[in-house]
Amino acid sequence: MADEADDEAAILDAVRALEAADGPLRLRDWPALSDADLRERVARRLGGLGRQLLPVLDETGTAVTGYLSAWSDDAAADLARATRGLQEIDLTLLTLLYLHWEILGRVLGEDLRPVQEQLDAYTGTGREAIRGDARKESLARLQAQQLIKADYRLGPAFDRLSPVQRTRLDQSLFLLLRPEHAWAAEIRQSRQAEHQEAS
Repeated sequence: MADEADDEAAILDAVRALEAADGPLRLRDWPALSDADLRERVARRLGGLGRQLLPVLDETGTAVTGYLSAWSDDAAADLARATRGLQEIDLTLLTLLYLHWEILGRVLGEDLRPVQEQLDAYTGTGREAIRGDARKESLARLQAQQLIKADYRLGPAFDRLSPVQRTRLDQSLFLLLRPEHAWAAEIRQSRQAEHQEAS
């Protein structure tokens, strides 16, 4: 009986910490995350709240180094449809910021121009939508969701994107870089079908 109470306390501690953390929780620091059975119970508890447990992998993408919590894909879709949720322009801007900081800066090691200058120089799809007040409003929404910080770097919630959300971001990046590719046409058709189903 004491073991069950201890397990429940560890699960509750882990759920609370996951929801409050601004970075991944390391397995060695949280018994309910290092034990597979307890971790499954943590995941179920989060699932009951519309959340999910996300593993954080090492640089090689093979070993789990910690965990975060994030909205489940179903809950994220419901939130996106809410009037205060993110809009399509927000995904476009987030994709451009991801390209700027993660791909050009971190992966390729390029010397980066200031973000606003980079956004002004963008000539691709959706260019007109990311000008003036629309851009300011979109950046404010991204900051409110903690997807970006005040300096427009990727924020703590960016790491909490679910696998489905991350795939959508990667697809958006592909659309920006290769808009004429056959796969880009398939992505656009799939999104158009999703939009019609949601209407």
